[in-house]
Amino acid sequence: MDKFYCIVDEIQEQAGMIKERFLDEIKEGKPVIFGSGECGHRIYNLLRCCNKNILCFCDNGMAGTVDKSTGIKIVCPEELKDLVSNPAILVCVGSEDARQSICQQLLSLGFENTQIHMMNEYFYWQTGEYLASNIEKYKKTYQLLDDEFSRTVYLEKMKKIFLLSGISEIVSPNREEYFDEKIILTDDEMFIDCGGFDGDTSVRFIGQCGGNYRGIVIFEPERCKKEIIEKNMGNQPYELYQTGVWSKNTKLCFDARGTSSSHISEQGGGCMIETVALDETVYDRKPTYIKMDIEGAEQEALKGCKRIIQDYKPKLAICIYHKPDDLFEIPIMIKEMNPAYKLYVRQYADAWYDTVLYAI
Repeated sequence: MDKFYCIVDEIQEQAGMIKERFLDEIKEGKPVIFGSGECGHRIYNLLRCCNKNILCFCDNGMAGTVDKSTGIKIVCPEELKDLVSNPAILVCVGSEDARQSICQQLLSLGFENTQIHMMNEYFYWQTGEYLASNIEKYKKTYQLLDDEFSRTVYLEKMKKIFLLSGISEIVSPNREEYFDEKIILTDDEMFIDCGGFDGDTSVRFIGQCGGNYRGIVIFEPERCKKEIIEKNMGNQPYELYQTGVWSKNTKLCFDARGTSSSHISEQGGGCMIETVALDETVYDRKPTYIKMDIEGAEQEALKGCKRIIQDYKPKLAICIYHKPDDLFEIPIMIKEMNPAYKLYVRQYADAWYDTVLYAI
């Protein structure tokens, strides 16, 4: 545990400087968050942790409405000029192209460069206070990991979250994502692909097992992806459910973007989709390998496959980066559901994303 406490001490010593840098972005104006989606709400929550309030949200698509989760009004960029003379506009959208487009839009409306702040560096940043309040869970997860490399990855990931440091030294090749050497495939695999997107992971799965497998079930709620999946999967046998995956069979709001970042939305808006629990949908198929990359719905989806995990102990590859507490809640949850699992963590990008937990 010496390495763990060494990293914790380093984070606690330096976290204050990162916080000062973050607050420096808004010291000259009244904060306005441009972007009322997930990224905007992450920055909103960080500001709240720092005892800062925002004047409003700004959003080209949602202007004239009220944000459902905060009760704060959403205005269009043109309204900002009349609303406040000295805004600190915090641009909070995930796409680099969208950020640049918003920047040009704001400049064309007469805002100054000094009033526009790109916040993508802070989307997954957490404060030292967050570490202090969850230190025992971070510690427990660290102790649950089964190999030294996983523990190294975990500590470096903590530094990335709290100190915004680089992690290139512990990044595994992207081509291995979801198929680490720990994953041993047989010709009797029943693969459950949650967050199928365009079928890319299922196609790679077929390649990994040499085309010999028992079955593939893909869950992808975006209707526009059906034809793409059909094209990519070709003549290979599979089943497609155009639903989300959740803790129970229900209907939820879905922010459909046509990209890999489409997600179930706690802020409302978007369209309504069907969601299913894996225990109620694929239990009888006796899954052997479950992959989840479902943009923050992983914890709920795992609750919905508790019986599968307990009865069949399938191999798991679960993304643990979409929500701050995924990094500890998901490993702890899986181990509590089935203590026989061995847990490993791998990182597939020098960034806050592409962190995968393997349970084997």
